[in-house]
Amino acid sequence: MRRWMLSKKDRKKLSRRLSELYPKLNLSNVDHIEVTVDDDIEIYIFDGVPAFIKLGEELFVPHLKYLLRYGYKEWLPYIVVDKGAVKPISRGADLMRPGIVEIPVDFDKGSIVVIVEPTRRLPLAIHHTLYNSSEIKTMEKGRVTKKLHNLGDRFWKFSEIL
Repeated sequence: MRRWMLSKKDRKKLSRRLSELYPKLNLSNVDHIEVTVDDDIEIYIFDGVPAFIKLGEELFVPHLKYLLRYGYKEWLPYIVVDKGAVKPISRGADLMRPGIVEIPVDFDKGSIVVIVEPTRRLPLAIHHTLYNSSEIKTMEKGRVTKKLHNLGDRFWKFSEIL
C-alpha cells in the first residue's frame, strides 16, 4: 500500500473535478488531502477521513465513512428504502423499485445517489441511477440503480486499515 499527500497542483485538479461532479460540495474547510493506493483501490482521504473512491479515470464516488461523518443531504441526491430493502442493499444488492419509500430530491439518469434507511436516514450504499427520478416514481417494478459502494464492501474494509 502506498500513501502520500497531494501537491497543490493535484489538489486544484481534484477540487475542479469534484466540483464538476458535485456542484454543491463544499471543500473550503479541507486542510489535508491524501491518496492511498493498493492494487486496484484508490481512495482520497480528507483530513483523516476516507472521502472519495476513484473508479476508472474520471469517476469519484463518495465514501460512506465521509457521508456518515459530514452528511450528504446538502450536496447529494438520496433515495429512502423500506425496512425490507435495508439488509440486501447493505450487502451489495442493486435497488429494485418496490423497495423505495421516498425520493425527496430530483436527479437525472446516471446520477450518483445515496441509498438511506427509513428511520434515521443513515447511508447504506452509493448507487448509480439507471433512470431519472420522475421515471422511477412512475415505475412499479424493476431495477432502478446499480451498486457502486456499500457497507462492508472491499472499499469499506480497505478504509478500516488506513
